[in-house]
Amino acid sequence: MKLRTMAVAGVAALALTGIGMGSALAQTPPPVATIPSLTGQSTSVKLDSGFTDALKSLDVTPAPTGDATVTDGTAKFPITGGNVTVYKPGEVTPYVQGTIMHDGSGLSLTKGDTKVTLENFVIDPGQPATLKGKVSANGKTVADSVTLFDLDGSTLKPITTDASAGTATLTGTTVKLSSDAATALNKAFSTDALKGGTTVGIATIVVNLPGQGGSAMPGTMPKGGAETGAGSTATGGIDETLVGAGVLALALAGGALVVVRRRAGQN
Repeated sequence: MKLRTMAVAGVAALALTGIGMGSALAQTPPPVATIPSLTGQSTSVKLDSGFTDALKSLDVTPAPTGDATVTDGTAKFPITGGNVTVYKPGEVTPYVQGTIMHDGSGLSLTKGDTKVTLENFVIDPGQPATLKGKVSANGKTVADSVTLFDLDGSTLKPITTDASAGTATLTGTTVKLSSDAATALNKAFSTDALKGGTTVGIATIVVNLPGQGGSAMPGTMPKGGAETGAGSTATGGIDETLVGAGVLALALAGGALVVVRRRAGQN
């Protein structure tokens, strides 16, 4: 009898555990937008004159590596992959998850016999939004993945789309040198002139709209509907037009998180 009682109690415990697990799983809300396989086209950065002047004063010469290009003061890096999942703000933290990858391209910084290469950039739109990458010095790997730049979306401009090209463009994210990167570069070039927080430039991300040809998204944000924020998790409704065609996910993935303004009268 005692054994039977224990067995019944054990079965009951397992059943309750299963119910508890089911409840926990049910509490995870579905995403509002998902792009499981992000494709093209590029992330480009219009280099700030203050940053390039600082490098010049240190006799440090920047140059593209791999598939990157630098034309008229703009560095361009092809997007090679990634994924983005977006949840309703406040339901999941961080509510933007994923990566934008730029394998096989980067920048080199050379002074005399010292050459530092920053490459294989990965944009992480989380909290905070960052750009990580591989760092090499004179051909030797210093770090496979380190935060190189901080991304500030407070300067973000409205999303635009090109119906004929099937692309969405997000521009205005301010790229800033991270403290870790500044420390590493100062050490490599025997200086203390580079500071964390220095503006490197303004980023523009151009991506392909998945299966929509760019026609499902209006050219600008809904009137009075959106404002920018740097990695904000403020709550508020998401305009349904932004969810269409995955454009919301693309905007958030840019590291300049688009947050919808709370309705008037909400706290």
